[in-house]
Amino acid sequence: MSIRVLIVDDHQILRTGLALIMETTPGMEAVGTAVDGQDGLAKVEKLAPDVVLTDIRMPNMDGIAMLRELAQTHPALPVVVLTTYDDQEPIQQALRLGAKGFMLKDADKDTIVKTIQGAINGQVYVEPSLMGKAVAAPAQEKPQLNERNQQILKMVAEGLRNIDIANALHLSERTIKAHLTEIYNQLGVFTRAEAVATALRDGLIEL
Repeated sequence: MSIRVLIVDDHQILRTGLALIMETTPGMEAVGTAVDGQDGLAKVEKLAPDVVLTDIRMPNMDGIAMLRELAQTHPALPVVVLTTYDDQEPIQQALRLGAKGFMLKDADKDTIVKTIQGAINGQVYVEPSLMGKAVAAPAQEKPQLNERNQQILKMVAEGLRNIDIANALHLSERTIKAHLTEIYNQLGVFTRAEAVATALRDGLIEL
């Protein structure tokens, strides 16, 4: 019995090429194609594929959003990602959501076929060139400062003292100190100079 593959990609030429690979591989068939994640979800319900082969970046609904939905509605359905992008975040997101494979679109036919066959058997394949990003520690998000803390830190960067900032904002000096403590904690620093340098580096304030 053939493995029924649903192909989800917003580029027609790639859908056609991948479908040709499925149709010329013994024991495999392209049961259908979809142009984005939303279309993919509808085709999963309509066509009941054995595996989904999807891109990540697509209009309307991308591959990650589709994976997230399928993880809830069809947790046993294997999904393999085939994409042109090798960014760390989507690789790790896809794997956390249960993707059984992650390959770049220059993967050869044998690799694509073997990855799909492995996915049916519960095996996970990540292209060797992507393995480092798949297992690397997640990138640290830059801290965010609220509008008031940005305002205060910008005034610090301009050389104003706490009392000057308090007077300008009609706040108590104690309140300004409390805001600065919060800023230090958010940025992971200990001094005014470190806070300003970190905020400028990360684009949190501008002078």
